[in-house]
Amino acid sequence: MTEPLRPYLGQIIAELEARGVREAVVAPGSRSTPLAILLHESAGIRVRMALDERTAAFFALGMAKASQRPVVVVSTSGTAAANFHPAVAEAYLSRIPLIVLTADRPRELRDVGAAQTINQVNLFGTHVKWFQDLPTPGSADLRPHAAQVASRAVHVAMSHPRGPVHLNVPLREPLLPEPGPASHPLMGGFVHSRWCVDDASLKQVRAWMGSAERPLLALGPESPWVDPAVLERFRASGWPIMVDPLAANGRQDRGLTRYDIFLRAVSDAPRPDVVVRLGAPFTSKVWNQWTGSSRLVLIDWPLGFRDPNHQSALVFEGDPAESLSALSRQLPMAPPDWRQALEQLEERAADQAQRVVSASPASFEGRLYAQLNQLWSDKPVLVASSMAVRDLDSFYDHGPLTFYANRGANGIDGLISTALGISAESGDVLALLGDLAFYHDMNGLHLAQQHQLNALVVILNNSGGGIFSFLPQADLPKETFEELFGTPHRIDFSGAATLYGADFRRVHSESEVFGAFQELRPRTGLRILEWITTPRPETTAVHRQLYAWEDRSWPRN
Repeated sequence: MTEPLRPYLGQIIAELEARGVREAVVAPGSRSTPLAILLHESAGIRVRMALDERTAAFFALGMAKASQRPVVVVSTSGTAAANFHPAVAEAYLSRIPLIVLTADRPRELRDVGAAQTINQVNLFGTHVKWFQDLPTPGSADLRPHAAQVASRAVHVAMSHPRGPVHLNVPLREPLLPEPGPASHPLMGGFVHSRWCVDDASLKQVRAWMGSAERPLLALGPESPWVDPAVLERFRASGWPIMVDPLAANGRQDRGLTRYDIFLRAVSDAPRPDVVVRLGAPFTSKVWNQWTGSSRLVLIDWPLGFRDPNHQSALVFEGDPAESLSALSRQLPMAPPDWRQALEQLEERAADQAQRVVSASPASFEGRLYAQLNQLWSDKPVLVASSMAVRDLDSFYDHGPLTFYANRGANGIDGLISTALGISAESGDVLALLGDLAFYHDMNGLHLAQQHQLNALVVILNNSGGGIFSFLPQADLPKETFEELFGTPHRIDFSGAATLYGADFRRVHSESEVFGAFQELRPRTGLRILEWITTPRPETTAVHRQLYAWEDRSWPRN
């Protein structure tokens, strides 16, 4: 007897659509056939194909990152599903709502040597918020169960802190869904709570802050948009505001942004005694070390604890923007000389950065970030996880640009696919990638050709792993360092542009970069700009000049 697929799986798809899913990314395969067909038939969900699973998952992650709506990603059974894991981990750690549908063999074909079968139960472990191993379609009416699971999947993915959910779908052959009418949603959905701020919680936070003498507000990566009026109340109370470039406010607000430079340069900088932080720890390692012994008021969503420094922390759970707004109305005043001293250091660091960049070789990577407002418009920018995001932190000051990065797991993989997922939502994107990050996801370039997407990908090519030149490994003998960490290569990236039909330019200096941007920025489709940058030892030397201040003391008034 043929077991009906359409009523059961169709109910899952109908419920996903009813709960707000509008996009699905499908990697080709046999066992996932009915899921792919029913998604394709859905009137409200757009299906995009991706030819390999790792690319598919990062593409979906980029779409969900840009839209902040749940995106479905579908694979067939076996190791195909396992290739989703890097993107699923990134989604979990950076709080991106993915709904992962993996087709599977039915239970009777598990652990008996059936082809293309692995253990997919809890395949992603603790990197998903919720997992369900669904029943195989049979004679029972599973539509109510399917509706409940699908509706709950969207709710869990979108409940704060957001993240991925995994539905494993065992299916028997035949795999073509039988003809029949479309399914209609059955569930009423779930209510999203905002966790109101109460007076007792505010009283506890005020007591924890005490009579702070050196407080500061920190807007970290993935922090929500904060109303400028709220930030102004912090300033009126004398609080310095430090802003990571990956915060929702980004560098659009004129907070303190040169902290990585002046904290490395000034040897006797006093530590803040209280830090109120939204979002994740900062991109800057030295900033995290500087604040590591401060009392921390961590404002985040419930179950969203992020304190790798193991600080003495008071965790204020609730809607972060609402919580911060309520707290801003009852702040202790900070001594004026605290913020004034930090602002003096900010000015000195900005002047130092300008001098160093101006004196640097024409092929120094930092020049790109210093001029980024002139090179790019208000469209989004994705930066790679190693040197690119750190150079952004050091050399980009303020401006209208919105930045994205895969800093949940800080991985090098899937960055092209993520950028093109952002492009699918935003229309165009600038991706700033090192040569190894570009190499690691060249398959993702096919997505631009396949789905007519627009992206300008800049390869910052220093022929290897630039970040290792800033780590203790750099003290190893040169031959050992180059073989194990520098990893130089002889890849001609113009071949990738030819393969994937991209406009390609190779440049060697800042002036050539400007010319290439002027030429490529107005164009559509995939554009690749390879910049042969300063060799790694010279780049390291330029960075060290940022911190070589004649006066390394704390400002005295």
